[in-house]
Amino acid sequence: MKSPPILRKLESGLLLCCAALSANVSAAVIIERLPTATATGIQADNSSGAPYSEAVSLAATTINHFTWWGYYLGGGPADDLFVAQFDGASLSGSVSSFAAGQVDGIDLYRYELALTTPYVFAGGTDLQIDLINDSLNVEWYWQGADASVGSHAPRALRLAQNELPEPGLLALLAACGMSLLLLGRQSSATGKR
Repeated sequence: MKSPPILRKLESGLLLCCAALSANVSAAVIIERLPTATATGIQADNSSGAPYSEAVSLAATTINHFTWWGYYLGGGPADDLFVAQFDGASLSGSVSSFAAGQVDGIDLYRYELALTTPYVFAGGTDLQIDLINDSLNVEWYWQGADASVGSHAPRALRLAQNELPEPGLLALLAACGMSLLLLGRQSSATGKR
């Protein structure tokens, strides 16, 4: 026998709540260098030769997201064909671009690469990041960051990893699941009478 309508609505609501809570996993920033307010990019497209490299000092970590900033002096986002590498290993995933204001009257873009498979960095050395926009139709510049590292200005970038849900969130999910189980039992007991 079917559950009363009020129970079916409650069950549906709890199920939606569980789904929403389980999706609430955020990304923890490992390193972040925000872009400068002036155009300080280094050309990193296929006409400039080898990919531009940036060394990042990190402890052992896992990386799920790579974000960077840049601008165009020729071409535009429709021409993007980014090739990114960590320590020589090519990264696969989906790249998204977003308008990020202007620098010296030039449109600045933020790019996000969500890695298909997390990159595991063992630590012990700097992480070498190579990035090039490999389109024949583009002249693209990887924007600089505010801070300086050694004798050179670093590039604007962010590395992040997915965080695991907090214990309180897991307890809440367990409580929702138990509530659904009890409601299911109650409705089947009501149906047998």
